Amino acid sequence: MNLPTTLKDLLASGETLVCIEDLSGKKGLLQAINPLVKLAVTAFMIVVSLFVSWLPYLALFCVVPVVLALASKIPVRGFLSRAFLIPLFSAVISIPTLFITDGAPIFSSNLGLFTLSITFEGLQKFLIFSIRVWFCVASLTLFTLSTGFDAILRLLASIGVPTIVVQLFSLTYRYFFVSIHELEKVLLAKEARTYLNKRTVNLESLKRSGTLLATLFIRTYERSERVYLAMKSRGFGISFAAKSSTPKLRATDLLFGTTAMFIFGLFVIL
Repeated sequence: MNLPTTLKDLLASGETLVCIEDLSGKKGLLQAINPLVKLAVTAFMIVVSLFVSWLPYLALFCVVPVVLALASKIPVRGFLSRAFLIPLFSAVISIPTLFITDGAPIFSSNLGLFTLSITFEGLQKFLIFSIRVWFCVASLTLFTLSTGFDAILRLLASIGVPTIVVQLFSLTYRYFFVSIHELEKVLLAKEARTYLNKRTVNLESLKRSGTLLATLFIRTYERSERVYLAMKSRGFGISFAAKSSTPKLRATDLLFGTTAMFIFGLFVIL
């Protein structure tokens, strides 16, 4: 397999997953809701999920982000791909819970020195933790996709988040794409100077990949210095220009927020 081509495909996929502005501009349900209301509803749903331990309720919770994504005209496949990695990692690190939790065994395997058993209580804890993480990540992903990064920054500034934190988020997001394009240039230059009839992964190819990463680090550092000097020459400072308040609340915003919080509040009561 051609390593640079694979890396370029991976970079293109990562850039697509991070870019959220195109989806926030669509005419959908959540796009029309005030960002402050969406943030409050998202936070409320996440808090409620932490108090619900019955698996059928949690499974029902997971349907909500998918339904809202469809109502907001957000492609479900892209939405699920964005909300997949962190829950997968959380599921992997919670696997020991299956074996160390006391309870009724549902599977046992004798490995000679010890017996490995999966208990019903361990499986229940594993599923509850994994489903909660997915729901929280999916809710936050839906919020960012339907709001847009600029609107999120304005929201953070309007609710009193420190300016330096908002500016840090802004610069990190803006220059992620600059770094991606810089790496694409390095890969293109490498391909233009290298021809291999047979693509194999060996020690030599790993050494070339290490050299590529070192070159990328140096180019990224130098470019960051040039960008910073250019910004300073244009009067850049630790301030956030978009301190305008979020849009005023409308009747539809209050209806959406009240209905969502009422429905999720019932799960805690029941």
